[in-house]
Amino acid sequence: MKRLGVVLAVCLAGCSVNGGDTLFVTGQIEGVSVDAGSKVGGRVKEVLAEEGDSVKLGDVLVRLESDEAEAQVAAARAQLAQAEALLAKLETGARPEQLRQAQAGAEQAREQYEMARRGARSQEKEAARAAADAARAARDQAAADARRAETLYKQGAVSEQLYDQARHALEAAEAQFEAASEQVDLVEEGSREEQIAMAKAALDRAEAFLEEVETGTRTEDLAAARAARDAAAAGLQLAEAQLREMTITAPFDGYVEALDLHPGDLVKPGALVRITDPEDLELVVYVSAAALSQIALGQKVPLTTDSTGDERFEGEVIHVASEGEYTPRNLQTKEERIQQMF
Repeated sequence: MKRLGVVLAVCLAGCSVNGGDTLFVTGQIEGVSVDAGSKVGGRVKEVLAEEGDSVKLGDVLVRLESDEAEAQVAAARAQLAQAEALLAKLETGARPEQLRQAQAGAEQAREQYEMARRGARSQEKEAARAAADAARAARDQAAADARRAETLYKQGAVSEQLYDQARHALEAAEAQFEAASEQVDLVEEGSREEQIAMAKAALDRAEAFLEEVETGTRTEDLAAARAARDAAAAGLQLAEAQLREMTITAPFDGYVEALDLHPGDLVKPGALVRITDPEDLELVVYVSAAALSQIALGQKVPLTTDSTGDERFEGEVIHVASEGEYTPRNLQTKEERIQQMF
């Protein structure tokens, strides 16, 4: 409330003082004021009003620097978009190509497990034996060539280089024969238990993944994704609310009563501008204790002002103080009691 210092003459109809029909009192008009400001504070960027200006509802009065607030809004929007995309992906489920890939992976793992469990087929065994026979023949031929080269070298018919080449060829042929023989043993004996166990574990993983793709997203995963989306949406609302706090606007039609800011000022969260509504007024008057019995809440009160001459207005009594403004130390006599003003 802001006192404007306007002196009034108020008539309380039905009151009687000194035998008259009307009680005349004076008082002051008080206009309703609101302190507009920011809940976050910051650095003043623009001041768009001055004290005494008439403003309308929504008029911008002060702007604070908003670079940080705008960046927070952009980050919150990106986070919300990411959360919405993840939720949409989970709600849609696996794409056809993902399902086909999972099916192919499970089928391949199943074939590898069956192969490890059954061992090599007869065709594979025959091929391994044939490879071993060919390696044995190559080894025998290399051994004969090496013996011949050794005899000729001792006779001086061939150089040492040719003799060395024959020995190296024999060593390579023997290594190939040993590898082929081991392969024959492997296909004859079959897969070891640990290889079968590994193949079974790979099959279980592939089938579990296929089942997950076919079944779709679990309920708890969807719930978590929706919660993340809601949290991101709330974060965006908070960031946008803080951005709006960087602009101080008029809360109603009125005039600027107090504003003392300049660009570059650092302001704390709180009130920055006081706006007064000249259409929402209250009149405060004081009456003696003797007149209280003739005044009641809701009573209609005709009044005039010095500035409007004989023009009359109508008011209503909306409040009567429970304690007097002036109270002597001892209220013993009638004269002392009537000194109280309400």
